[in-house]
Amino acid sequence: MSFRISNILDYDTFLAIDIWAFKIKVLVCKIDWQELKIIWSSTLRQSKKDMYNGEITDISSISKSIQKAVTKACQSLDSIPTDALVLLNSSELIYDFTSINYVRKWNNSPIGMKEIDEMIEDVEIRSLDKIKTKTESRLWIIEAEMKLVTTSITWIYVDGQRITNPIGFTGKNIKFNIINVFSPVSRFMILKNIIHDLWLNLISVVPLPISLPKLIEDSPYNYDNNIYLDIWYSKTTVILQSNSEILWFNILNFWYSLLEDELRSHLDKSYLDIENILWSLDEKYEEYKEIVDWALNFIFDSMVIAIQDIEKTFFAKNVFVSWAWVSEVLKKGIAEHFEKNHIGKHITVVDEFLTDENLKEYNNNAMLWAVSLAKAGKELMAIKKDPLVRILRYVLYKYE
Repeated sequence: MSFRISNILDYDTFLAIDIWAFKIKVLVCKIDWQELKIIWSSTLRQSKKDMYNGEITDISSISKSIQKAVTKACQSLDSIPTDALVLLNSSELIYDFTSINYVRKWNNSPIGMKEIDEMIEDVEIRSLDKIKTKTESRLWIIEAEMKLVTTSITWIYVDGQRITNPIGFTGKNIKFNIINVFSPVSRFMILKNIIHDLWLNLISVVPLPISLPKLIEDSPYNYDNNIYLDIWYSKTTVILQSNSEILWFNILNFWYSLLEDELRSHLDKSYLDIENILWSLDEKYEEYKEIVDWALNFIFDSMVIAIQDIEKTFFAKNVFVSWAWVSEVLKKGIAEHFEKNHIGKHITVVDEFLTDENLKEYNNNAMLWAVSLAKAGKELMAIKKDPLVRILRYVLYKYE
């Protein structure tokens, strides 16, 4: 089903729910005079048995955990908001990057939303055909039914002129780039059913590579050449952004687990001891330098390959790192390794994304995913209230 502005209703208060880590995070969000305010928040540790390799394995247990986290976040409210956005960070997502040249029949008539909808619908059909091979090779699922969950238009030109909003323009040739995100229908339905079983209305699901860059949209960094490194237990997402537009992203299927395994293979220590080393890496680095350096250098080399696979000549000014165990050792290593490989010079490595005064208290890496989702929710409201405002810089959410 193609995106339609009319699909979006007014959700002034909503829940932002992130279930894709060791802890479930719930934010109660309110849009007040076009500003995002987080009223309450909660976190709840979930069992490692509920998730395996980034996928839900126990629907009943996760449903109960989400319900507890939502109740905790809303305990001081008169009622629980019924509308929710949910982060989507599944390893089974398939992405398609498509560039389209479109020749208009009536080049003297102004471009309208109906025409934009028709263009996007045509791209969706082509994109679905393109990903069939990827689905079988990456997911080992033959003839899997895939659902398009998000479409993001990254840039658009009308008769060679780059613009942010084509509505009202006239012209013959339209060229635009689109990122389509697909999920196996079975995986999407698990998430949808969990939310519906909690008597919540699912506004939309938002993939992490689309939501994360929204954290800096109101900051001076937004129009720089930026790299985002989102580090998780079993994977790392590498996102490239230039002039506020996502160029593309790659996903590496390792990170914290590799460093953890390397420490465990050399040290006779428990998981808790290893976790304590990672939490205090700056203090303990010299003691475990040889082991840590080997693992980090391997990871940094892989990041460089992932970046150059997207754009061979990308020259970054800033690198944004989201990880619970961000340390000065890690930040220094990233800057030195990237500069050595000519990915930038005098690179600034940032782990505090948020500049909004009313959001700074959430400027810790454990909450960044949920806050990025909340900012996507704010954007969703803006599209409904004024669809002509920078519409094609925004994610076009779809949900039926």
